[in-house]
Amino acid sequence: MKKTFRIAFLIGFLTIIFSCGTQKNAKNTTQNKTNSELPNELFQRWKLDYGMANEEKISGLPKSPNNDYVFKENGEYLNYNDDGTYFTGKWEYNSDEKIIYTKSVDGKLNGKIADIKSKSITLIPAGKAVEGTPFENFRFYYIPQTE
Repeated sequence: MKKTFRIAFLIGFLTIIFSCGTQKNAKNTTQNKTNSELPNELFQRWKLDYGMANEEKISGLPKSPNNDYVFKENGEYLNYNDDGTYFTGKWEYNSDEKIIYTKSVDGKLNGKIADIKSKSITLIPAGKAVEGTPFENFRFYYIPQTE
């Protein structure tokens, strides 16, 4: 009786472990599938080209390397400071909307990347702090960083 119980317990335990692993692999396959919809050129360094607010060009924006972005295939991004240091965040691609959502490390939405092309991307900042102000309509346009 004890031997039968042990065998049943072991089979149940292995079934749970296997199914958890299968779900994790299915999630990775889905992530890879949606990432495959993105142009390979996304996974490079992007520099700020210009910004627009209420259809007017913004002057005095910082020059590269400040505000450069690097998107990694593992769902992480780097955002560079003027001195070459950077902070990290996470990104998620919504294949239905064709938009990348950028989030801080703590999971807070901080922007979205729209109009994704091999030679340009558009960053739209997020946050309730700017709703109802001229900043609500900000758009930042990025081009590939070339050495």
